[in-house]
Amino acid sequence: MQKLRIRDLLTSFGLFLFFTFTVSAQTSPENFPSVRIRNFGQMDERFFRGAQPLPDDFQTLKDLGVQTVIDLRNDPTDYEKTAVEALGMKYVNIPMSGWRYPKQKYIDQFLSLMADAGTGTVYVHCKAGIHRTGIAGAVYRFTKYGWDYDRAYREMKNYNFSSGLVHGRLKNFVEDYAEKMKADQAKIAAAPKAATAAAQ
Repeated sequence: MQKLRIRDLLTSFGLFLFFTFTVSAQTSPENFPSVRIRNFGQMDERFFRGAQPLPDDFQTLKDLGVQTVIDLRNDPTDYEKTAVEALGMKYVNIPMSGWRYPKQKYIDQFLSLMADAGTGTVYVHCKAGIHRTGIAGAVYRFTKYGWDYDRAYREMKNYNFSSGLVHGRLKNFVEDYAEKMKADQAKIAAAPKAATAAAQ
């Protein structure tokens, strides 16, 4: 009987942690009490992320200093572009699939925007702010901060990323991109040694 009680307590505690973790990733951080966008978060001083905003949410984003809204949906809403531009922000649509392996041209377009100081502070989103947005966040972490795959994937999971049968190709892309970054860094590190050896 005592073992059953302990097991029940552990199960209840585990469920409590699960729901606490899930809700914390989907609701606005304490620093942004006015934000009502699902799965909202801040990557750094110029990168906000989350789910599809409703029409009334764009004023909140503008108030946070957002200058460019990057929409990763391949089925954008009919109201977003008009709502964003009416507030003086820039709207960019990068039509990524929610389940296919991402096209490199879309990744390059995203990174080019992030590398351009003129883009300013951004809000990046897809439909749920989980998978396509998770990929964008991971690629940003790899290129700007030099994160490894494990660290980037942990952050993706914090925003409820799950691969499964539908989104497995998206996880594969992140794994492949991390390996490519690692290989490129190894080549760069090896180049001075090769040049020194050739000169001797």
